[in-house]
Amino acid sequence: MNVRATKGLVALLTLCFTSFAFSGYRTLLDPRSMAMGGTGAAASTKFNASFHNPALIAFNRGVKPDRIYISASQGLRELYDQSLAEDVLEYQASNLQNRIDDLTGFRGEPEQAIATLNDFRNYIRDKNMSSYRRDDTNAFSILVDTLPVTINFFIRRDIREMSVIRNRDEQKIADYITALETDTDLIRFSQFTSQIESSVDNTYFDISEFGVTVATTNVIEYNMPISWGLTPKIFEMNGSHIATPLNEYETDTPPERQVSRDLIEWNLDIGYSMLLTDAFLSDGLGIDGWALGGEWIFSFVGMNIFPTDFTPYKPVRFNPQFPGTKRAIQALYQLGVAHYREDYMLTMDIDLTENEVY
Repeated sequence: MNVRATKGLVALLTLCFTSFAFSGYRTLLDPRSMAMGGTGAAASTKFNASFHNPALIAFNRGVKPDRIYISASQGLRELYDQSLAEDVLEYQASNLQNRIDDLTGFRGEPEQAIATLNDFRNYIRDKNMSSYRRDDTNAFSILVDTLPVTINFFIRRDIREMSVIRNRDEQKIADYITALETDTDLIRFSQFTSQIESSVDNTYFDISEFGVTVATTNVIEYNMPISWGLTPKIFEMNGSHIATPLNEYETDTPPERQVSRDLIEWNLDIGYSMLLTDAFLSDGLGIDGWALGGEWIFSFVGMNIFPTDFTPYKPVRFNPQFPGTKRAIQALYQLGVAHYREDYMLTMDIDLTENEVY
C-alpha cells in the first residue's frame, strides 16, 4: 500500500485502532506497536525502543539505573483487505477469460470487443489490491541500564507474506478501446491474451537483524529530560516476488517461493526524545488547562539513514512471472508525540517520508 502516511492513533485503555501503513523495510515492528497501529516513535518502551526510536531506551532512567534486563517477544498478525481467494475464484468461474480469448479472432464490428474490454477493465479495477497478508516477528534483547549510557543488544527476525491482485492493464485496455472506436477494421488481437499482465503477486520478505543501541539522558531548562541515541546494525534480507496470471492462480496451492540469499547490509538509526514539563508548556509555550495534565513526550527519529536496495529472485532471462523489481530499504524519518494520562494514552507518529508500494 502506497501511503504518504500520517498515522494518528489513540490507545484508550485496551481499545486500540490498527493501521495498515507498513512497507519497505518496516515490515513489522513489535507486538506492542502492532496493537497500537504501528506508532512508537514517542511511545515505545525500553525493549522495543530499538525498533522505533533509539533514544527511548534511556528515557526516564531514574536515579538508580544499574539494571540488566532480558526480554523475548513474538508477534503474529494476519490482515485481510478483501477476500482474495473469493475474488480470484470469481474471475476463474466467470466467462471473462473465454471472452478475452475469443478476441484473438476479432474481425470487423468492434462493439463486442469493446464490451469485453470494458467488462474486464471494470472487474480488475474493482478487485485491484485485494490482498492477504501475514506478518510474523521474533525478538530477543539484553539491555544494560547504567550511567552514563544505556545499551541494548538485540536480535530480531521479521517475516511478511503477501498475496495481492494487481491491475497492470489499465492503460493498455484504454489504448485498445480508443483504437477500436476510431478504426472498425482494426485487427489487433492476435496476441491479446498473452499481453494481459494483471496478476496475483506473491511477495515474501524476510529480515534477520542484529544491532546495538546506545543512548544517554540529560536534563535541560525547565527540568526537562532529553535523550538521544543511535543504533548501528547488520541485517540479512531475503525476498521472493512471483506474479501469476489470474486465470492460472491456485488459491489452495500458491506458487512456491524463490528466495534470494546472502543479502547482508548494515545501517544506522538515530533518535531524539524530550519530556515536555508543565513549566515549559505554561511558561515557554503559553499553554494552559487540560494539556498540563499528565506527561507529553516529543520525539524525532531517523531509521535506516543510509537507504539501500535489494533485488528479489528472478531468472537470468526476463520472465514476466518474476517481476524482479528492486525493493527499497528506505530511510524513514518520523515525528512522534505521546501524551500519558492517568487512565489512557494518546500517541501519534507522522511519517516525513513516503512509503513505497510493497
